[in-house]
Amino acid sequence: MSSGASSAAGAATAEPPEPLALRLIGRGSLAGAAIVMAIALVYAVIVPAVADSVSAPAPPRIVEIGGGATVSVTDDWSVAAASPGVTTLTQGGASLVITVPHESDLHPAQAIDGVIDEWLSAGQGEIAVAPSPRAFTTDAGDDAVTVALQDPLRSGQAWVVSDGSRQVVALLTTPQAGWEAASASAQTVIRSLELPAEPS
Repeated sequence: MSSGASSAAGAATAEPPEPLALRLIGRGSLAGAAIVMAIALVYAVIVPAVADSVSAPAPPRIVEIGGGATVSVTDDWSVAAASPGVTTLTQGGASLVITVPHESDLHPAQAIDGVIDEWLSAGQGEIAVAPSPRAFTTDAGDDAVTVALQDPLRSGQAWVVSDGSRQVVALLTTPQAGWEAASASAQTVIRSLELPAEPS
């Protein structure tokens, strides 16, 4: 057999090269197996956990509005200087004023009419009011009503929330350009409103 044929036969019967990973850590090595397991653990558990903690939004802040009531706000809302009986939150050019809970047995659908009347009396020029107030329930289970309001200079939205004996009124004012985002964010704030438990 020629040397060329011998070389070809030797190449055909030669074992494939050992993977680099096995050459580095040693075949059958207990230490090598531990390294492989550690790397797998990092990719399967630690890396996803770190990614989740980095990408997870910050938890909402609890803001006391007086009378034992609270709302939850995201970091883009700031608490402005408080005035007696109200808490004012700001977000960019938007302002959300929330009253301290006060006693009232009016249903929110009735109370919202008074809020609309006040807005109309204080407005400038022609004022548009949404066709009808919209009812919803807060996360705490209280009845609430909201209505959108607008005049030539500003857009607004009013809310009335009631647990049957106590009531909170809130009013959002914002430049018309930022209306949609501010309205959606303020709705989330008002939906989070929690009134304190009534004394037994």
